[in-house]
Amino acid sequence: MAVPTLAPLVPLLAPADFAATLPPHAVSASVLLTDAAGRILMLHQARGYPGHPAWWQLPGGLGDPGEDPVATARRETAEETGLRLAAVLLPLVVDYRCAAGGWPPVIDFAFDAGAAPAGGEVRLSAEHDAWAWRTYDEWLPDLQPEQTAWFASLWRARRTSVTAVLTDGRDVTAGTG
Repeated sequence: MAVPTLAPLVPLLAPADFAATLPPHAVSASVLLTDAAGRILMLHQARGYPGHPAWWQLPGGLGDPGEDPVATARRETAEETGLRLAAVLLPLVVDYRCAAGGWPPVIDFAFDAGAAPAGGEVRLSAEHDAWAWRTYDEWLPDLQPEQTAWFASLWRARRTSVTAVLTDGRDVTAGTG
């Protein structure tokens, strides 16, 4: 006996037509880079960008079209600091940032880049006006309020070797942040 089939309720779309119905998003990537003393490298933005004041941040930025997050992290680090990362980049945090303030949703990847390349001298791009190596605790007073939970999750992931998944900077895997 033949089994009756149901006709599809919606005609199948061509892949490009279906893709056009999906919401846009941006991808960004950054790196946690430390020196031999375990201090973290952060860069100070020369000027703010839409929706944010100039602040201290890890090397990183938005991905180019078709660029994977690891390539973005490597490219942005080289552009912003002059440092070329040879180490394998290990994922620390994946943060889904909801659309806000005119920005589309952003999927942000943060990677552990290990220790800075030996003899590597930081050479800033015009995008930043200062850089510094400080301990985690020394950085806390200089963070914007919306950075603190994200930074804590990043540091916890580094210490525990467990990648954190965040939404808008808040850890949804640990129920903390």
